[in-house]
Amino acid sequence: MTFELPQNGPFARSPLSFAQERLWILHRLAPQDTSYNLTRAFRLRGTLDKAALQAALTALAWRHELLRSRFPATENGTPCQEVLDRPVLHLQCERLDGGQGFDDNEAGIARRIDAEAARPFDLAAEPPYRALLLDIAQDEAVLVLSMHHIVSDGASNAILVRDLLDAYRTAVAAPGRDAAEVLPPAVAQYADYVKAQRDALGSGRVSQALDRAADRLDKNAADARTVIPVLEIPVDRPRDGQRTSAGDRVNFPLSAELAEGVKIFARSEGCTPFIVLLAAWAILLGRWSGQDDFAIGVPNAGRGDEDFEDVVGFFVETEVYRLRLRTGMTGRELIQALRADARAMLDDGPVPFERLLERLPAADRSNGRTPVFQTMVNVQMDANAALSLPGLAVELVSIPEHTAKFELSLDVTYSASGVRCSIEYATDLFDRTTIEAMGAQFRVLLASITAEAGRAWDVLPMWEAADRHVALVGGAGPEVSVDGSHDMIAMFEGMVARQPDALAAVCGDESISYAALNARANRLAHALRKVGVAAERLVGVALPRGLDMIAALLAIGKAGGAYLPLDPAQPEARTALIRSHAKPLLTIDSPLDRLLGDAAEGEEENPARPADKRQLAYVLYTSGSTGVPKGVAIERHALANFLAAMRQLVPMGPGDRLLAVTTLGFDIAGLELFLPLVCGGTVVVAPQDAVGDPLALADLIRRHDINVMQATPASWRLLLDGTEARWPGMRGLCGGEALGASLAARMLERGIDLTNVYGPTETTIWSSAFQVDQLGEGATVPIGQAVANTRLYILDGHMEPVPPGAVGELWIGGEGLARGYAGAPALTAAAFLPDPFANPAGAAGTRLYRTGDRVRRRSDSAIEFLGRRDHQLKIRGFRVEPAEIEAVLERHPAVSQAVVVPRKEAEEDMTLAAYVLSAAETDSTALRSHAASYLPCYMIPARWTVLDSLPLNASGKIDRAALSAIPPDKALAAKQAGPASETEARLLALWHDVLDRTSFGMTDNFFALGGHSLRLARLQTRIRKEFGHELPLQMLFRAPTVRDMAALIDERAPVDAAGDLAFMRNLLETL
Repeated sequence: MTFELPQNGPFARSPLSFAQERLWILHRLAPQDTSYNLTRAFRLRGTLDKAALQAALTALAWRHELLRSRFPATENGTPCQEVLDRPVLHLQCERLDGGQGFDDNEAGIARRIDAEAARPFDLAAEPPYRALLLDIAQDEAVLVLSMHHIVSDGASNAILVRDLLDAYRTAVAAPGRDAAEVLPPAVAQYADYVKAQRDALGSGRVSQALDRAADRLDKNAADARTVIPVLEIPVDRPRDGQRTSAGDRVNFPLSAELAEGVKIFARSEGCTPFIVLLAAWAILLGRWSGQDDFAIGVPNAGRGDEDFEDVVGFFVETEVYRLRLRTGMTGRELIQALRADARAMLDDGPVPFERLLERLPAADRSNGRTPVFQTMVNVQMDANAALSLPGLAVELVSIPEHTAKFELSLDVTYSASGVRCSIEYATDLFDRTTIEAMGAQFRVLLASITAEAGRAWDVLPMWEAADRHVALVGGAGPEVSVDGSHDMIAMFEGMVARQPDALAAVCGDESISYAALNARANRLAHALRKVGVAAERLVGVALPRGLDMIAALLAIGKAGGAYLPLDPAQPEARTALIRSHAKPLLTIDSPLDRLLGDAAEGEEENPARPADKRQLAYVLYTSGSTGVPKGVAIERHALANFLAAMRQLVPMGPGDRLLAVTTLGFDIAGLELFLPLVCGGTVVVAPQDAVGDPLALADLIRRHDINVMQATPASWRLLLDGTEARWPGMRGLCGGEALGASLAARMLERGIDLTNVYGPTETTIWSSAFQVDQLGEGATVPIGQAVANTRLYILDGHMEPVPPGAVGELWIGGEGLARGYAGAPALTAAAFLPDPFANPAGAAGTRLYRTGDRVRRRSDSAIEFLGRRDHQLKIRGFRVEPAEIEAVLERHPAVSQAVVVPRKEAEEDMTLAAYVLSAAETDSTALRSHAASYLPCYMIPARWTVLDSLPLNASGKIDRAALSAIPPDKALAAKQAGPASETEARLLALWHDVLDRTSFGMTDNFFALGGHSLRLARLQTRIRKEFGHELPLQMLFRAPTVRDMAALIDERAPVDAAGDLAFMRNLLETL
């Protein structure tokens, strides 16, 4: 098909509708993107009159002027519609015989249709309407019609098919008739609708309707403006701002029984089935995301006036429903709330969505996410009537769609044959199995809401009982027996008896055998008993890294006591606080030779110990949310169970050597110091001065032939950044904080056999593990599945299991659970609850620990860590409660209030930023010095900012997200600074003109000031005229401040436009 366009011929110009303007901008940003192509195909069997078909196609363009229009920009950059004086559409005919790579079989036909659907239009140069006829056989052909969404929509497609059939019949009956007369002229054209739309915008009715719509969407119960939260559905691949339009669909029917049930239930609730379907989709998304506040878009036919019923064009308007799923809201209450919103929108009539956006608070557009909503629901009637033509049998050909306009969309189609559902999804983000699971759960939810509408939305059943049982069973790790009477000391002593002369530990130039280490620990154990150390008595350990530290830990256990790590490097004030709370009987803080003196040789025998696995093994203090550190009490059986589980995960034996790099104050040191000793391996303790030196660590690995090492991601990154060495076959454990895919890839490249491990201190070091054999496409590596004798449950707020894929909170049960928090029964009761899934439920001694971690189970059964329910952080593997830091800062005389938030400074590098209110003069040096007097180094903020006030959210609470966006170490007043160069001054004037406002500064965001895509296009034109060179729109989007744009103009910096196309398309989907 070709177009013969007049070069200077007559044409009529008219503006675009607001919806067309959005598509025009999207096309201009990504002219090769075909996600807005609408393609239909018809199989024709019989005798086809090609001349009549050509006449019919031309007749369509005569009747509907959009089909002979193109869409260029005017001289000032504004898009317009140009109606050509005549349509010149030539039917392109092809014979599928394999000559062009397309065979005449069904697969070849499908590939040719796909290729035609994937051909982009040049909106500025040609009408977006073309036709292709594929000759299959003498009496069989396939007609493929393609057009751009800018000239059509779903209802328009039905009109076009009707008119095409009528035109063909007329052309066959009256050959030679002028194509302009084949169809009667239309009563109205799309340009008339555009004029009516723009005229209505100036009326009070539309303005008031827009105000009411904005109020429904962005006002909360306190009548305060709030930004609609972005819907964070967990994805199978990361959102990196580079999502393409690639998509797919999962189709599934509703049974006749379920469809009828929805219809009857809707009638009883005084609403349409659409509202029930929308409610079920909203509940599904809320349960999957763990969110109770988000928005869903819904297309509306938008034609309004009867004059436009037979007009072809892009009439669809977008309605927005904001879901506020409050606690306890029933399914029926949700349906009634949606029904009220639908009634309000119906009463107001269609409003331009693009103008509604201008009335809403600026939305977060990070990662190219579409503002306002990220999912749509479309419920429609099947408009495909019976197709017939003279001498032809006509059959609609199904065309698979390979694009997705949004991350997720639900389409429900009612037809004579039943109700069909289809979930369109972005294949850049989701696996097909994930969407199939969502579809199955949607059907269960529909049945639940119609049968149990009085139940709360977050407890309505959404999966089958059998699947629930499978999920519970699947959360349990393997069962292994624990030897040594559930006692780590007995396990060690058994290894001493088996290989007394084997090398047990090395540090620097010192080394010690199993027998010698055991004898040394026994001597100290007998001495400790003489001073009163016994069961449940704490002994502080504040020794430097070395063999004495290991012997002291063993000795305390042999004496029956429990050790209390006291890091010599932490501030004395913090150590004193821990001592005052824990009340240790004594603290070992000097070399053992000095402490033991001339102890008798006979005291080197193993002390007898009562076999009570519930005795305390150690108490480790972590950062506390109340502002005071809390002590986690671990019993002997839990530590022994952990070591037994790790022997399964990381088999060690004689000849294996583990490099210990972790401070004793971090619970994961327990693996490094004890696992080799209960397996017959060797502990190589890295001296303190080597721990932070990658070259020294690499040298230790080489000299001692290390084949096992555990560290946090920060420590592994330090090692990899500091040396190019490779360690083929070395088993590496990584845990303490989220492991990023890039770091994991680097570790695999160095030959490391990598296992990602996860576990809170309260469940004894590690509770889950994931063997990283190959990397998927996720931003972080999964935390895997439960280790031995451990149970992992992903539960909702009602302690009910959530389906695979949905977000829930991780609860942990099994042998590894801590006794609780030392001296804090209320904290213990809040965090450790009876296990409702035990047999029988809540059986004595069976408990679950509430981690506070948000997770989901992937389709491969591995668990993925998503973040925290609260403000708790992990900094270099250490648990950090911002409240504890804030309490310390607020003890400074110049600070009235303090808030600490995380900041990501670089890839996988998290730091702390402190924002303080201070009436007196102070600086970061003084605040840092004050913090260092009370807090360990990893809890001292790296960034400091003094503010006059703290931002609050709509609920009156501190808006931590807003704080994270404030540049640290900068005064807020700098935001209103004036132009710093001639370029900035000239550009600022253009901004004033385009935005029609002047009250902003050099670093204010264009979109936050009311700018949108069209205004940016106008600004682009003004910049070209003012400065004499072109800046691509993609570049301007990436530089949304006067200062950044001026720098681009001055430097003419290069931009990766191709990489930004998907980002821009996603950004503008709803602009």
